[in-house]
Amino acid sequence: MRRPTLLLLPLLVSLLLQFHGHASAEDCEPAACGNLTLSYPFWLGSSTNPPSSPSCGHPGFEVWCGDGGREASLKGSSIHVLGIDYTNNSFVASHSRVAGDDGVCQADFNVSSSIALSLQFTFSPQNRALCFLYHCRNGTAPSSGPEYANATANCSSPIYAYLAGPYYWDTPPEIATGGCTYAYMPVLGSEAAVMTAANYSRLLKDGFVLDWEVASVGDCRTCNASGGQCRYDNDAAEFWCLCPDGRRAGSTCAGESHLPSVVHVGTSTVAE
Repeated sequence: MRRPTLLLLPLLVSLLLQFHGHASAEDCEPAACGNLTLSYPFWLGSSTNPPSSPSCGHPGFEVWCGDGGREASLKGSSIHVLGIDYTNNSFVASHSRVAGDDGVCQADFNVSSSIALSLQFTFSPQNRALCFLYHCRNGTAPSSGPEYANATANCSSPIYAYLAGPYYWDTPPEIATGGCTYAYMPVLGSEAAVMTAANYSRLLKDGFVLDWEVASVGDCRTCNASGGQCRYDNDAAEFWCLCPDGRRAGSTCAGESHLPSVVHVGTSTVAE
């Protein structure tokens, strides 16, 4: 005669699997910060909330929400997230040092050094280069041409703006400096196309575009299309897809083998 506990074992395992799958899905519902909707590879973290494993997003895309829930930044850094385009795998970012009203006075640095340029982020070819010339010889303007603008504003020393061509983080644009030192910043190409160097303050505030590669974070779109939800295993440093029945798959729940999960019930071990 079979023991009652053994008869109930399949039902108990089934309930545990369903609970496990639903709880994991609920834990990773899209989060909001200001007007942003954060979903994989982005996820909402904080200084007091270390990432779990599996995580709702890639570690390089952790967003902290500050200023009363109105300001999104990459892990509390100077890089703020202004908008996300999940379809084109890109987002608009700005640097807090130059996004303020006196940002032009603090534009004498290399913004690319503040961003972890790696397999995760690259500067979009859509960006233009906005140059700032300062420490000019004898304090004279580098040029009187229409492409230059006096950007001194409230700064302690003269600064001039010049809107150049495409932005390349490792190749400074070739411009006539007139004996000035200069730095250059990425700005939105779509706005630069209808503006001039005189709009330097607006261009700095509105930021620039960063792209990410699907290969570096996982194909979440394919996972979602198959009914799955995207996860990142921090321990294994890999992407995986959580299927509706609680199973793990590489990138899609449709017609793909998966790694079995194991549930322990009492002294029995059951593979999913």
